[in-house]
Amino acid sequence: MAERTRRKRVTKSPDDRRDDILRAGEKVFSTIGFTQATIVDLADAADIGKGTFYLYFGSKDHLLGALWERYVDAIASTAQCILDEGAAWWPTIDKVMAALIEHAVRNAELHRIVYGSANAKALELCKHANQRVIDLMCDFVAQGTRAGAFHARDTRLAFRMVYHAADGLLDDLVSEADDIDTGQVIAMVLELAHRALGDDNYEQGHELSTHI
Repeated sequence: MAERTRRKRVTKSPDDRRDDILRAGEKVFSTIGFTQATIVDLADAADIGKGTFYLYFGSKDHLLGALWERYVDAIASTAQCILDEGAAWWPTIDKVMAALIEHAVRNAELHRIVYGSANAKALELCKHANQRVIDLMCDFVAQGTRAGAFHARDTRLAFRMVYHAADGLLDDLVSEADDIDTGQVIAMVLELAHRALGDDNYEQGHELSTHI
């Protein structure tokens, strides 16, 4: 009888091993689906044992949550960099929302996995990650309101409405798996943002700068 091949031990740092599992998660979830994926599938794709997987993630739900958190980390980091530039209030809003939309389109497959296949537990983990970006931008909007730049009845509430509207629109477009006209989506979301937050100088057809 042929002797069973043993997995060759490869020494890696915890961060590198975690990155391997995240990459494996993206691959497995996108090929066989979140629901069908097993811990064994994920461990095999990462070239680790099942026990090693559990050293890093308590379940596949937590792995998906970590993938989404990494996605949101990139959005939060980009948003913070734009805020740190100290540009005027409206150009900053424009750049952040454009960056969010472009990042979402680039990660369309992850969106499909999260919102098309994930269960309630994974979606809750993703919701908490999203809230970090909303809180960051709501603080910025509150500062702009005090400075007299934004004039909605409740500017924090108005921004949350715009954010969730953009997120919902992108979810719909991504789920259709067709090519997305990113420029058109950005223009529509920025129009909504300017109107919702009370841009006194906004006019129909106004050209908004979305270059990042």
